[in-house]
Amino acid sequence: MLIDISGYTGHWPFRNLRGNTIAGLLARMNRFGVDKTIVSNLNGIFYVDSQIGNEELHNELQSDAIFKDRFIPFATMNPVLPWWQDSLKICHEEYGMKGIRIYPIYHDYKLTDSRCIAMIAAARDRGMPVSIALRMTDLRERSWLDVDKALSYNDIAEVISQVPDAQFMVLDARITDDQEATTADALAVLQQADVLFDTSRGSGVPVKGPNSESLRYLVSSFGAERIAFGTETPFVDYCSPFFRLGVFEELNETEKELVWSGNARRMLKI
Repeated sequence: MLIDISGYTGHWPFRNLRGNTIAGLLARMNRFGVDKTIVSNLNGIFYVDSQIGNEELHNELQSDAIFKDRFIPFATMNPVLPWWQDSLKICHEEYGMKGIRIYPIYHDYKLTDSRCIAMIAAARDRGMPVSIALRMTDLRERSWLDVDKALSYNDIAEVISQVPDAQFMVLDARITDDQEATTADALAVLQQADVLFDTSRGSGVPVKGPNSESLRYLVSSFGAERIAFGTETPFVDYCSPFFRLGVFEELNETEKELVWSGNARRMLKI
């Protein structure tokens, strides 16, 4: 089985995306042999009420019976909205969404905001993993209207320390100057947490010297049992993530199976 933990549908206001519908994603999945994709609606990042984006995603998934077995919907949640509890309940109980994605930089709050901690705890109580992207696009290529900062592993570790028994997915996981500055305490938190790091940006090709490449850094720091395949489609060319992981020689076949799907299946209980 092959599971992509980093897929999206919807629009990005600063860039034209292709295949950014459920039908478009499914066509890519069928072409490359992907069995299931975790998906959320990008529109929910920019709507005043992110729940509208969740409704759109639910309606799109209900439009064809074939979508049910191929997509794992995650709700876009904003703890700043006073009705987030109602949104979470609807998304989980009525829409059958399996996890949540949060965007603190875009929704203008800190990961350690008490409202965010309360929402993560509520998701934990429902058995819903919390997915957090370090960034959505390469900041070097961002629009002048887009955000100009990203999260670091230190930020992720800080929120995990507040809700250590929750489950987390870190998207756009990579090695940059910020990540190289990750503190020893943060690394210890991440190494003990129930967390998965995706492979959407992790290069297995040396670019800055030994032990500085993203995928190698993730594997050496957190182990193969905390890495999961991700494409970040439709932002990224769908071929590259397959090549990146397929040619990575520092994982044996058993470990690669964990990354391709085993780790995601464990966390998602499928």
